[in-house]
Amino acid sequence: MSIPAHSTASLQLRPTRLWFAASYLLATLREEFFAHWRGAARGFDLDEVHDLRVASRRLREGLALFAPLLPGKKVARLSRRVKRLTTLLGELRNIDEALLFFSGLEPEETSGCRAEREELLRSLSKEREITREGLSGTLAGVGAGKLQKELGGLAKRLNPFQEREAPGFDPFTEVGLFAEGAFAERVELVEELFPAALREEDTVAQHRLRIAFKKLRYRLEILAPLLEDGGEELRRLLKRYQDLLGKLHDLDVFAEMAEQRLAPGTGRDELLQLLAAHRGALFAGFAQTSREQPLEPLTRRVSLELRLPHQPSPAGTRP
Repeated sequence: MSIPAHSTASLQLRPTRLWFAASYLLATLREEFFAHWRGAARGFDLDEVHDLRVASRRLREGLALFAPLLPGKKVARLSRRVKRLTTLLGELRNIDEALLFFSGLEPEETSGCRAEREELLRSLSKEREITREGLSGTLAGVGAGKLQKELGGLAKRLNPFQEREAPGFDPFTEVGLFAEGAFAERVELVEELFPAALREEDTVAQHRLRIAFKKLRYRLEILAPLLEDGGEELRRLLKRYQDLLGKLHDLDVFAEMAEQRLAPGTGRDELLQLLAAHRGALFAGFAQTSREQPLEPLTRRVSLELRLPHQPSPAGTRP
């Protein structure tokens, strides 16, 4: 499983200034990303591909979070390069998840579309090999060493005394004050998108909310060393929502795969109806979670903790 940034043994970051905390947290994200890069390149195992994809997204979120401290053009260019890898990993991940889903259907579920399911599985298996070869070539072409060097070079740009591209931005501000505003930014987007996503037919809103949840969760994980419990309770709830919305999106992708790869007919229609039934059950779980486990109490608690000024440790103890 992917290791969140806050699992790394951290410094006592809360009393530090923003430029120092940013340097440490970006280094942690960079190390995580390249550790999973090496793991995925060994054989493109499903879990390794997933972990590298998550690490790439978390790294991009870290670059976005600390962009005011860094040269804008360089950050944008590096983020685009990492996103290119994220997209290719997403293609392989979608095929892997589709193979798992369709191969795992019960015989009684597919009695009217068995031939179509087998045809789809054969098609996806061939596509996986082609996609895997393409990704292998891309990893070699991107060059881990060069990218690692360029990302590492960002640390030199965190000199707090250099001129800023964002006028008025203070690298000496207490990191908690910066973090509270950055966290609130992601929370507000989730709250804005939530009402529309509760309409079952609005798949576009659910897709947008899924992405917003990812960014909020990754931002929380990056900022977790500033929190007493690492934000663990909120992280678990965000993951619950993200998993539900992710599975809803997967079923939408699987339906597109079936429509594109299978000839029209009764078997394809039955397979699509089966996917729709699975989606309806998942959406009911999402709606129930929204009623029973609201986000607001936990996001408010995290915001308050970040906003509070750091309390110095008692004399004679380590901070």
